[in-house]
Amino acid sequence: MSAILAPVFVGVAGAAVDFNALMTNKTNLQEMADAAALASAKEASLNGWSPTAAMSIVNGLVEANKGSGGDGKVSAEVDVDAVRKQIKVTLAQDNHPYFVASYFVGTPQIVVSSTARTNNSSNICVIGLDRADTATVSLDTNAMISAQKCAVYSNSASTSGVTSTGNANLIAQLTCSAGGYGGMAKNFNQQLPLTDCPVVSDPLASRPAPNVGACKEKDAAYSHYIGSLQPGVYCGGLSIKSSSEVTLKPGVYIIKDGPLIIESSSTVEAKGVGFYFTGTNASFLFESSSQVDIEAPTSGPLAGLVAFQDRTSPETDFVITSNKARKLIGTIYLPNGNLIIAANNKVADGSAYTAIVVRRLQLSKGPNLVLNTDYNRTLVPVPEGVGPQGSTPRLVH
Repeated sequence: MSAILAPVFVGVAGAAVDFNALMTNKTNLQEMADAAALASAKEASLNGWSPTAAMSIVNGLVEANKGSGGDGKVSAEVDVDAVRKQIKVTLAQDNHPYFVASYFVGTPQIVVSSTARTNNSSNICVIGLDRADTATVSLDTNAMISAQKCAVYSNSASTSGVTSTGNANLIAQLTCSAGGYGGMAKNFNQQLPLTDCPVVSDPLASRPAPNVGACKEKDAAYSHYIGSLQPGVYCGGLSIKSSSEVTLKPGVYIIKDGPLIIESSSTVEAKGVGFYFTGTNASFLFESSSQVDIEAPTSGPLAGLVAFQDRTSPETDFVITSNKARKLIGTIYLPNGNLIIAANNKVADGSAYTAIVVRRLQLSKGPNLVLNTDYNRTLVPVPEGVGPQGSTPRLVH
């Protein structure tokens, strides 16, 4: 009797082993399909819902997970629906049972699918325009970017176009590099950047520059000054020296052939103000103990722009070391400028929104650049190409 029943018991045990292995492999494959659907939907939405771009992402993910269950050979199909803005990923794999289960299932033995749809709008808050630098967007030491509700893009094709090193942390809804990234998972809040992303065109490339008229003042410097200044052309730059309390009246301030310097222990309030930088050495420096509050104009040539650099200007550094630059409402546009933030406090956290389109963005020391997206909390317009656009994918099946 034992001899007769033994094969039955072995068969039952073998079937149980096969079934458990099948369920484990199916779960692993489903997780792979979910990840592939989400990743490919992100890529396709950035690249005109291209089936080629979506398939490339899926194949890359499958290759990276080769050998994780089954016999490691996974076939993939991708269905792109541009109208519904969704992608369906179907994965199939043979299970290769150890015992008898192969007699009761066909081939392929595991087929799973997952669909990701992009319904919710996402926001762009940083674009690093340089296409070759090794650190178009970079953070080091204790620097941080807090952009939980918006995306950070680097156009650099370098293998380290985005870098976050030391104790730095880049926190964003999406970090996307046209090339690669440098840093560990801890430097990106455990959410590694997407790589090989399509380049984002300069969204402000066609924005006309304001007219530059005659000089209002030359080599203007205000020391221990309490009062207001009027918009106009400041040739040779504008210096607000220490112990000054200055209110800038609304309008366009053209900083020509020199820098805008706000020295330590000075305060500048600028509501409805936009700065245009043109000529030699046209840049800004906000020193460490200065207090700077800037709200961009709601209308006029610099509507929505805190700063606008002349596109014909040479590469120039724009520097914030201020620990009290807490309100920068609008967009900082420096097509040939390197925005360098080396403070030891939060920056822009008091802003309804801040967007940055610069050649390079470099953070060092201990700043926390806070990029809010409360667009409805201000009348300052969001320039087309930054702010709300694109979509954030979610699983629907």
